[in-house]
Amino acid sequence: MSIVGFIFAVVCALFGAAVDGIRGFFFGVLAGYLLGASFEFKRRLNGLSETLEALRAEMFKIASMRERAPSAVHETPAIPPISPPPEPEPESHQPQRAVSAQQAPTYTMPSAAPQAQRARGVRPKPVPDAIDIAFAKLTAQVKAFFTDGNVVVRIGLIVLFFGVGFLIKYASERNYFPIELRLTGIALAGVAMLVLGWRLRGKRSTYALLMQGGAIGVMYLTVFAALKYGTIASAFALAVMLALVVLSAILAVLQDAKSLALFGAAGGFLAPVLTSTGGGSHVMLFSYYALLNVGIVGIAWFRSWRELNLLGFVFTFVIGSVWGAKYYQPVFFATVEPFLILFFVFYVVISVLFATRQPPQLKGYVDGSLVFGVPLVGFALQAALVHDVNSELAFSALALGVFYALFATGLWKRSGAGLRLLVEAFLALAVVFGTLAIPLALDGRWTAAAWALEGAAMVWIGVRQQRLLARWFGLLVQLFAGASFLYAFAFVPVKAEWPVFNGLFLGCALISLAGLFSAYYWQRHAQVLRAYEAPLAIPVFIWGVLWWLVAGLHEINHFILVPFHWHAWLAFLAASAGVMNTLAPRWNWPLLRYPTLGLLPVVGVMLLLEWSSQSHPAVRYGYLAWPFWGLVQYRLLRSGETAWPGAWLRASHVLTMWLVMILLTWEVQWLLDEWVQGSRTWGFIAWGVVPAAMAMLVIKWRNALGWPVAPQRALYVGTGLLPVMVYLWGWLASASITQAGDPYPLPYLPLLSPLDLAEAFALLVCVKWVLALRALSASPLATLPPSAPYFAIAAGAFLWFNGMIARSVHHWLGVSYTPDALFNSMTFQAATSIAWTLLALGVMVVANRLGKRAVWFTGAALIAVVVAKLFLVDLSSTGTMARIVSFLAVGGLLMVVGYFSPLPPRRVQAQVPA
Repeated sequence: MSIVGFIFAVVCALFGAAVDGIRGFFFGVLAGYLLGASFEFKRRLNGLSETLEALRAEMFKIASMRERAPSAVHETPAIPPISPPPEPEPESHQPQRAVSAQQAPTYTMPSAAPQAQRARGVRPKPVPDAIDIAFAKLTAQVKAFFTDGNVVVRIGLIVLFFGVGFLIKYASERNYFPIELRLTGIALAGVAMLVLGWRLRGKRSTYALLMQGGAIGVMYLTVFAALKYGTIASAFALAVMLALVVLSAILAVLQDAKSLALFGAAGGFLAPVLTSTGGGSHVMLFSYYALLNVGIVGIAWFRSWRELNLLGFVFTFVIGSVWGAKYYQPVFFATVEPFLILFFVFYVVISVLFATRQPPQLKGYVDGSLVFGVPLVGFALQAALVHDVNSELAFSALALGVFYALFATGLWKRSGAGLRLLVEAFLALAVVFGTLAIPLALDGRWTAAAWALEGAAMVWIGVRQQRLLARWFGLLVQLFAGASFLYAFAFVPVKAEWPVFNGLFLGCALISLAGLFSAYYWQRHAQVLRAYEAPLAIPVFIWGVLWWLVAGLHEINHFILVPFHWHAWLAFLAASAGVMNTLAPRWNWPLLRYPTLGLLPVVGVMLLLEWSSQSHPAVRYGYLAWPFWGLVQYRLLRSGETAWPGAWLRASHVLTMWLVMILLTWEVQWLLDEWVQGSRTWGFIAWGVVPAAMAMLVIKWRNALGWPVAPQRALYVGTGLLPVMVYLWGWLASASITQAGDPYPLPYLPLLSPLDLAEAFALLVCVKWVLALRALSASPLATLPPSAPYFAIAAGAFLWFNGMIARSVHHWLGVSYTPDALFNSMTFQAATSIAWTLLALGVMVVANRLGKRAVWFTGAALIAVVVAKLFLVDLSSTGTMARIVSFLAVGGLLMVVGYFSPLPPRRVQAQVPA
């Protein structure tokens, strides 16, 4: 098994055991190995592909150099394309003669070979895919195991070892021979194998090492069986086992035989497993494993054998985990906890020894699998021991944090910069467990937070040491952490008594922190990663941000009353965006700014949703939430001038102005409706006056307002106010058609009523805006005819004028302000006929004075409409004074128009003499 498959198998086995017991353990081993194998095969395939591309480039370069050979060459035979050219003789001895281009040797590019093969009908050999390569590699490894080296001894020792274990178990069950005799015979056989292997170490070293390893394993098994069946005392058994541990370590170190150490250790760890019948004392088992680990620690003092360290770690904690899942009870805590602490200390020490025993050029190299795997597995087992008491787990986390902090301090004082990376890793673990103690003291969801932080630490060490497996493994662990948290959230009741300071929120926050740190470190050191790895920073960053949002929103939903949710969410989102915007330049992390781009559209959607659920924006602490959002939003706009895309920055300025207009208008409308209870007109007026006032502020003082208007005045006046002007025109039309304009508590006076003045103000703002557009280099109305905006303003004025007439008839004569009632009122019809005629008179007089024939025709068209109205509408009301007045007044006014405002003459262009 490769290192990749080994580590993945360990992690997946632990995860599977936690989920589904022994079945999950074996399934996890298989899944982890397959996953690791796929990564390893992919890595090797990428290496082969890069090598192949390099060879192709080199062959293409050689072929190109041959094609560029000069036409005059030495008298040298034509060189085949696939063979290197012979070295030429010195020039003094080499005759030269000119040759024609046809006689010059030609060369064929290597890339032409497949074409030639196709021309001859020969298919080129297909390039095998990744699956074929992986299968071939696996087949080759299996074949090598059964064909290379001393295969007979290798397989024989494996079979012998298992056979001895089965023999002991079989013989003990049937009592064929006294147990003492059987065990003595097996022990003597082991001693004989050991002596034979030692004597042959100089002649046949491989055979000798295999014999010694098998012998150590047989003696381990024999002593353990003798102890189990009570044929020897516990103290004597421990002494013999300790002697075997020391003996195997000495033999391995003296012969520099890693394989002997591995085989002896594996045999020692498997001995109790093979002889187990489900009974026995766990104290004896763990004491035995403690002795084995003492030997591994002793070997680590002299040799940096990573495989041996990992083998001991896996056997110790996997077997311990399987035993705990099957047999552990709370009453065993006092006898199990010391062994867990001891094993934890063993492998922390081994990880330090591994870093200090490296060659000089690799001094300080860290084995991330042990450095981060030991606390991950150890803390998981500790949690299983104290799962019923959260406070004990919190104290365990705190103790680990203190332990790693003290250990890191001691290492730094002793070794200084030589072990800098290991010290940094231990300090990171100290911070992780110290932080983890807080949520564990309040809630039992430890798994997700622990795994997420460990995963972030693995990403850190993998990037620092440029180890592909470690950093990918760290991301995978964080993914498992998220899944574990969701599982706990779905099936474990929430017991959060304090907001923020509870396990649920802090667990989500720690998962988010782990993801954000991983993305930050991944992106900051993208130059040391592989090309396909760099984009992974984005999904990891999104993962971290989403967990943070989930943490905050769930906390709000859980601890804040439903009516206050909207504004609590608003404050949380604004605060998050503000913090990200502040940290992005300080950490030189541009990616941190991107979530802030989503604040504005999200707030816009929230405002639309709030419209139907709130009476006004300031209600339920909205007077705090909305101003806070405004400060954050304009801070984002200010900092975004150098960081955001130009199009989004301009759109954000405009959208922010619109949202502020809506909020202020909505709040003023509510206040006016509250102050003037007898009329709804005042609230309606706010919807026109407030946007018009803000637009006038931008138009009138666009150069004096400073940031944000002055630097973007063309944007604010042009694109920003165009929708506002369209809205004001629509508001004016709605006011003229649907609003009676009740000025309570004031009396109604035409032109001086609040609604009439508001409409006039809106028209004035529209006129000011059209005039202000002349100063812009790029007007949003550039595609329209120049007279179009003036016609729109004139149409709005005409609507306001008619609305004022309708409101006067309504308030003074009591006509209902509805379209049917007004149309059927002869008084209203007569008033509009006279008013339209007076309006036409004014238009035509002005047009005559200015010589504007087009404007004069507009007034004439209005008079034509009045005349048509008189005969089609007013004439139908027979016998009424209103009809008489309308006809008399309109006729007299037409006479005045004809006298004072004749049609202006055409302008005659001056003739230029030829």
